[in-house]
Amino acid sequence: MSQQGPKENFDQLIRDGYCLIEDVLDSDMLRRLRQVTDQLLDAQSQEIRAQQRSTGSMIDVGVHPIFAELVAYPPARAALETLGFLRPRWMSGYIISKPPNSPALFWHQDWWGWDDPSSYTPLPQQLFLMYYLVDTTPHNGCLRLLRGSHRKRHRMHDEVPDAHTDELRRVADPDHPAYQSISEEVDVPVAAGDVVIGDSRLLHSAHANKSAQRRTVITLWYFPYFDLLSDGLRAAIARPREWVGWDDEDRARVAGLLPTYEGAAEPVPWNRMPGEALTH
Repeated sequence: MSQQGPKENFDQLIRDGYCLIEDVLDSDMLRRLRQVTDQLLDAQSQEIRAQQRSTGSMIDVGVHPIFAELVAYPPARAALETLGFLRPRWMSGYIISKPPNSPALFWHQDWWGWDDPSSYTPLPQQLFLMYYLVDTTPHNGCLRLLRGSHRKRHRMHDEVPDAHTDELRRVADPDHPAYQSISEEVDVPVAAGDVVIGDSRLLHSAHANKSAQRRTVITLWYFPYFDLLSDGLRAAIARPREWVGWDDEDRARVAGLLPTYEGAAEPVPWNRMPGEALTH
């Protein structure tokens, strides 16, 4: 894979809904993240694994202080700055790990603010940063996506209008359209330490992990233009949070990245389903 420049990455993010930044995690950070995530994943119960059979895991990053480091990780902040995102704000994050021989992740998009008019404009409201801890290909569960689906309606918007259901997480019906390959899907193979930056509105999923090892990614969500968002979105975003595994030093590390809002606007309702303004 050839490394693109910042302008090419930004243009791809706006046009296609994603871009790839290589070698963001240094070797020490990668080693430490692997160690911590392996410990957390090994401690999961069979019941929890069954509930998240499609995703593999959804462990909140607030359980361990290393993830406060990752939220404020200087190389990632620098990558965002090269894209023109100078004052991003962070919302949340999860360890998402597909165990060996596990099924595909369901097709979905992660944006929840579709009632706000800005959701139908070119600039992203929210970004995901996916940090891959292992080399990842279609064989072991790499990301697959539908280019441009953050701006244009695709049939999967209607076939899987709200994909975040218990039934889809458990893979109650393996033949459901949410898990199937689509002719126009694009695979995004990565090397360990790479980061995929994507628009939260983008339809995406992941291949089944057919390997004998787990495939782990840490996904963090940021608002690249938080100060430009509507009062209603900022009111919905800037809610108090507690992280059970972080001490005062960890909280201080991320303090400058936390969203704040002091106005009186009504929060935009949580709605994952795009309206008719998202046209073909």
